[in-house]
Amino acid sequence: FRCLQAQPRRRLLTKLAAHQPTEAVHFTDVRTDESVTGTPIHAEYVYIHLPRLAAAGYILWDDQTHEISQGPRFEEIKPFLDLVQSEGDRLPDGWV
Repeated sequence: FRCLQAQPRRRLLTKLAAHQPTEAVHFTDVRTDESVTGTPIHAEYVYIHLPRLAAAGYILWDDQTHEISQGPRFEEIKPFLDLVQSEGDRLPDGWV
């Protein structure tokens, strides 16, 4: 769960869960913050969040196009993501 402890990663994975397993999307299409490309938050995703999720096998990430899709281990965390979505209103503020 170390990989899932960061809110930006949980949010990105939760949004990605709504897509088909093989559907590739640009990570900015599932990112939930309001930042735009070229900001420090964009760099945070490219250099921290996306590599960590890819290394864990939760996403497949093309580091050239920044397209992501569900990775080979995505199904392992799907129940957790479903719980976060269904019980999000019961979780502490800022957690989801």
